[in-house]
Amino acid sequence: MTTAHPQHTPPVRADGDVAAERACLRCKTLFQSEGFGERICPRCKGSVIWKSAVPARDGRSRQG
Repeated sequence: MTTAHPQHTPPVRADGDVAAERACLRCKTLFQSEGFGERICPRCKGSVIWKSAVPARDGRSRQG
């Protein structure tokens, strides 16, 4: 018996989530962003400071 593999469907994006030129939130340089979730330019993401940054939170709730 063979099982059918479901077709891969791309994730659903919000109407405003489109590729566009955006200003980097770190250096303010304009860059081509893939969507509104990408707000840091590739140059800043490649910097030593960005790569060595400590996460703001560890993902656990404050209530522990």
